[in-house]
Amino acid sequence: MKQSLKKQEVLRMNSTQCELNLGIQADYKKFWFTVPGAIVGKGRPRFTTQGRFVRAYTPKKTRDYEQKIAMYYRKTTSYKSNKALRVKIFAYREVPKSTTKKLKNCLLDKTFFCTVKPDIDNIIKVVLDALNDVAYYDDIQVCQLVIMREYAENECLKVCIEEIGERKPN
Repeated sequence: MKQSLKKQEVLRMNSTQCELNLGIQADYKKFWFTVPGAIVGKGRPRFTTQGRFVRAYTPKKTRDYEQKIAMYYRKTTSYKSNKALRVKIFAYREVPKSTTKKLKNCLLDKTFFCTVKPDIDNIIKVVLDALNDVAYYDDIQVCQLVIMREYAENECLKVCIEEIGERKPN
């Protein structure tokens, strides 16, 4: 009994390891693209009433940024994947202009971590929603996700979408 439990633990451990280079085949596609400018996180839905009905909508700032992300993806490729995907998001925030040279160097050298808005989860949501039905059919295809937020000279969002395997047929 104990021996079979140890085997299960080992199997469980192996299935949750985070080795990012596993499962890549030569025929799987990988795309990088950059969205320059200020990063906008996914905004909370807004609500309005029309008679007795309540209508939810996405704020204009969020909609505009989602369209910008989709536009920069389309400039890279028109490919729409139907495979399992890994998405890597690198959010580079600009160092505030009022920052001293000494602190700026510390921020750019990664001495201090970038802990400013927008929140990482809102960056993930805006990117995945923007690429829904553009880079992939549905964000349920995203099986692995890597995100980093750091300081840089110029603010931008860099995104990598790579196919990592086949999806189970419906």
